[in-house]
Amino acid sequence: MNRGSVSGHFLGAPGRRIFALLREPAGRPRGGTVLVVPPFGEEMNKSRRMITETAQRLCDAGRPVLLPDLYGTGDSEGEFHDARVDLWLEDLELACHLAAGRGSPVEAILAVRLGCALAVAAARRGALPVGAASAWWQPALDGKRYLAQFLRLRVAAGSMRGEAPETVDGLRARSAGGEVLSVAGYDLSPALVKGLESLSAEALPPGSGRLHWFEFVRDAGAAPPLPATRFIERAQAAGASVVIETVAAEPFWLSSEIVRLPEVVDRTATALAGAPDVAFGQTAPEGRVRP
Repeated sequence: MNRGSVSGHFLGAPGRRIFALLREPAGRPRGGTVLVVPPFGEEMNKSRRMITETAQRLCDAGRPVLLPDLYGTGDSEGEFHDARVDLWLEDLELACHLAAGRGSPVEAILAVRLGCALAVAAARRGALPVGAASAWWQPALDGKRYLAQFLRLRVAAGSMRGEAPETVDGLRARSAGGEVLSVAGYDLSPALVKGLESLSAEALPPGSGRLHWFEFVRDAGAAPPLPATRFIERAQAAGASVVIETVAAEPFWLSSEIVRLPEVVDRTATALAGAPDVAFGQTAPEGRVRP
């Protein structure tokens, strides 16, 4: 099968350039571009295989797929300690401009983990098309809560090494005082910490397109967590089209090994490629998504 072409692009001004990987189908595209909004830190490395396989499936269906490395990450310029949430939102807008300039504007979004909160924030400020269809993988919508979980990695690692005890609140206070925090190999500047703490997606922007929410659970038959249920109820009450699917499978973004979930890849590609909606909301055993 001819899966088209793959090209790399540097976007933005020198010193602030970001790298974006563009997959384009063979022949004329059969729809607009799918933009990937990546997860945070090491979760992106763990998710790359799943994202790549989904992008290949979408290209097979005739859809271009654009994956940017946000500033300070991947092959983009800058170091991680240079990163800021407001710059990342600008990066998503740059990616949209690239897609539009190539004749395939962004019409769909695949957002992963904290990338879901970034996508909502970008849409609210006009950096992303509000009406785009979206697929969310295990959304993390509360930046403050997500940051607390991330900082706990440092607290736990220090405890295991027998170092002086630290707390999440103490680390936050030190960041507010100007200290760069090193957590699991990533240096978080005070500006990035502040931006993450202010990142919160409590509702979808008005006029949002259809949203397919993938929630990963430990056991088949488990209900989605209450925050997810409440968010979806609010969105549906406001007129949004939202469906949720629970998937009993290993959390690929955390696993020590690279995890593949072909059924999730297929479902996501189907949801974003413009095919008719399929039956969501069922829970499948052993990490499989029911047909």
